[in-house]
This record gives sequence, structure tokens and C-alpha cells, in this order.
Amino acid sequence: MSGPQELSREELLAAVDELRAAVAERDAVIAALLAEVEQLKRRAGMDSSNSSMPPGSDGPASRAKRAKKPKKRSPRPRGGQAGHEGHALAWRSDPDQITIIVPDACAGCGSTLADLAGKVVARVQMFDTPPVKLQVTEYRMVKVTCPACRATTRAATPAHLAGPCCYGPNVRAATALLACAGHMSIERATDLMGVLLDAPVSTGFTGGLVKRVAGHLTDFETALKKALRAAPVLHHDETPARVAADDADRLLYVYTARAGRLVWFGAAAGRGHDALDGFGILPGYRGTLVRDDYAGYAKYDKDLAGVQLCCAHLLRSLRGIGELDAEGSRVQRCWTEPVMSALTDAKAAVAKARAEGATAVEAEALDRLRTRYDEAVAWGIATNAHRDWPTGRHPGYTLARRLQTRAAQVWRFTVDFAVPFTNNPAEQPQRMVKLQMKIGGCWRSVRTAARDCLIRSYLGTARNHGIHPLDALRDALAGNPWMPPQNA
Repeated sequence: MSGPQELSREELLAAVDELRAAVAERDAVIAALLAEVEQLKRRAGMDSSNSSMPPGSDGPASRAKRAKKPKKRSPRPRGGQAGHEGHALAWRSDPDQITIIVPDACAGCGSTLADLAGKVVARVQMFDTPPVKLQVTEYRMVKVTCPACRATTRAATPAHLAGPCCYGPNVRAATALLACAGHMSIERATDLMGVLLDAPVSTGFTGGLVKRVAGHLTDFETALKKALRAAPVLHHDETPARVAADDADRLLYVYTARAGRLVWFGAAAGRGHDALDGFGILPGYRGTLVRDDYAGYAKYDKDLAGVQLCCAHLLRSLRGIGELDAEGSRVQRCWTEPVMSALTDAKAAVAKARAEGATAVEAEALDRLRTRYDEAVAWGIATNAHRDWPTGRHPGYTLARRLQTRAAQVWRFTVDFAVPFTNNPAEQPQRMVKLQMKIGGCWRSVRTAARDCLIRSYLGTARNHGIHPLDALRDALAGNPWMPPQNA
């Protein structure tokens, strides 16, 4: 029986090289898988607290994580703060109706007291609406014969009367308000008009009113965009929404622009330069733009007086990098936390200076804050420059480099007090979009979404200027919509 075959030295060296190559290949696969796991863990751990994701997208795990965190006690007392204008019922000195309530019988002997005079010792006012009943007014156009020339003249039918029977301007405005601003379907708005206001309108009537309102707002939108382009500080943002399609729902984007009391909504099928240029607001704008760091806005920077990046977005991104992974979290937080601290301290310094009537933060204090920021960002670049990541650079390095190259856009709020710390004025109106998605699920088309956005722009801006929504809709349906002022 023959023994095991002996290998030559060359064969042994070749086998060792083959094993080393296999081990190296295995190590490379393990490293790639670990990096992919790290990326997936980061993606799974992202929510509204550490990224730009909206709060409505947070799952049960994210809400449970926030619930476990100890809540910071606010230094402000509970309830309305000093200077806050209350909206509770207020006593009226001239009530519409007074009802005298006299006791029926004496509490002592039981004798009747109904016809006796007494003294008012307590007063209570109740605010209520009378029962709503549809009121029908018949207009009779008269024909009169002139006694001088014997010619007959018929009175003209008022312009707001159409057909032998029609609804009046109040019913039309209320129906349009429910359909346009009530976050409900045409069918639901129609049903509520019958239940609440005794006006059994049809779905065709309701849908036609929405189209008619939008059709009269072309000049309003032109004037609104002109006023926004003239504003010294403009907020701009976008958010995804859904639109129904033949095979499956697809995304559209709702854009928001705001300057003071002027607010505009627009819808487009995509997110990019074509939509931003087509809206006609950012092209030609020369003021300071407050925005997030979406790359689509960068092309306009060269024509602007300045840019303020939303620091709330940056703080969430920094928080997410600080929580990136269990092993590297201490390394990440050693630079993300100082950056966050520098930004929040700068915000507090601006608020303090503004409260004291100053127009700028004290120079030495601002230099110290900026130095803290710059040193922490530089450390973030150094510590993440050579970290592995499945796709391109490590996100910690990418964020630190962005904070370094865009530092002037991050810190503009400290040198121009007219510029806010965040982009909340543009983000807050977008809650309307999220609420619409929760209730309706999607828009039927981009065209209907754009129409709804136009009406929202009209109602929101008019209301911000003290115009009642019903008055605004009555004017729009009459072909004379309210127009925004041009001195934004």
C-alpha cells in the first residue's frame, strides 16, 4: 500500500499562495458585508429626529425610541406665554338677545314668584348659531311701459342669477371652502353641505365650483409670484406626494415658497430644474434664499444676495451621523456634538442680541463660536476620510466636507438678523400635503394637484392678510379675486 504523495517545495508554495488569496478574498467579502450591514443599520435607524424624513414616516420603533428618552423640562411655564393673544370667548356688552329667568316659587314657603320683579344677581352668555335653514329668494323682473314714448323696458336679470333656479354666493362659497380646504372628497363635501347647511348640492356642482375658482386665479398667481420675487428673504422647500396612475401610484412633488404673509404652493411631476424654472419664482430672484441643501437649488446661488441653509436639517443630519454605529458612535460624536453645540449657541446669541436691540452679535463671541465649529468640522473630516463605506465616501466625511465648504451659508443668520435659523416658514405649510395624503391617499393627477395648490395659495395668503376665506371665495367666484400687495 503506497503512502501519501509528497509535494515539492514549489507545489507547497503555490498552495500557500492559493490559500492566502482565498483568505484575502474572504476578508474582502467580509469587509464589504460589514460595511453594507453598517449602511443598512444606518438606513433602518433613520427617522425624523436624525434625518430630513418627515415625522409622518416614523414607524413604531422610532416612536418607542423617542418615548424612552427623558424629556427635557422647558424653563417656560405651562399654558399661554406673556403677550400671547388668547382666543377664548369674551364677554359682550351688547348681546343680540336677553332672556330674563325668574324663579317660579319661593324656596321658603313655596309661594309663586313668577310675576314679581327682582334683582339680577348673575349673568351667563351663551354663544350659538341659529338653526340653519335654506332661504329661497325669488327675483321677479318687471317690464314697464314708458308713458312718454310707450316703449316697454324689462329689468335686467342680475349677473349672479343663472337659470330658473340657482344657489346663491354664500352657498357657492361654503361649498367651495369645504371642497378646497376641508381635506375631503367632493362627495363628502357635498354631503356635509346638505347635513350642516340644508343645501343639498350635487357632486357635479361641487366639482364645477373648484374648477371655477381655480380658473379665476390666473392673475392672482401672477401677482403672488411677482411679490415673492421682490421679497428680501424667501423660503423654499419641496415634499413628495402621491398621484394615482393606471398601473401603480407614483410620486409628484409639492413645492412651497413663502415670504412673510405670502405663501405659494405648486405641484410638478418631478423634482428638478425643469420644475423650479417652470414655476417662475427662483429664476430672477435676487434676495436671500432660505433652503435645504438639495442640489437643485445650487444653480440659482450665483444670482442671489445670499443663501441660508436650514440649520434644523443640519442638526438632524449631525444627530444621525452621531448615532451611526455602536463602535464608531463615540468617534462620531466627538465632532458632531461640538458642531451642534456651536450652532445652537449661535442661535441663542442671535436671539439675545435681537432682544437687547442690537443689530449684530458681539464680534469676539461670534469668532469663538465659529472657531469651535471650524475645529470640530475639521476633526470630522480627518476621522472619516479613510473609513470604508459600500458606496463612495463615508457619510460622516461627506457631511463634514459639506459643513466646511458651505460654512458661509450655514452661518449667514449670525450676520443678517433678517435671516432665520431654520426653513420652518416653508416647511410648516407642507403639513397640508401630509394631511391630504393621510386622508385622500393621493391626487388623481398632477393637473388636479396643481389646481388644488393654486387654490391653497389663494386661501392661505388671503387669510394671512386678514381676509375671511368665505369672502375670498365669493370674490373669486364673482371673477374679482383678492390680490396680494406688491410691497412684500
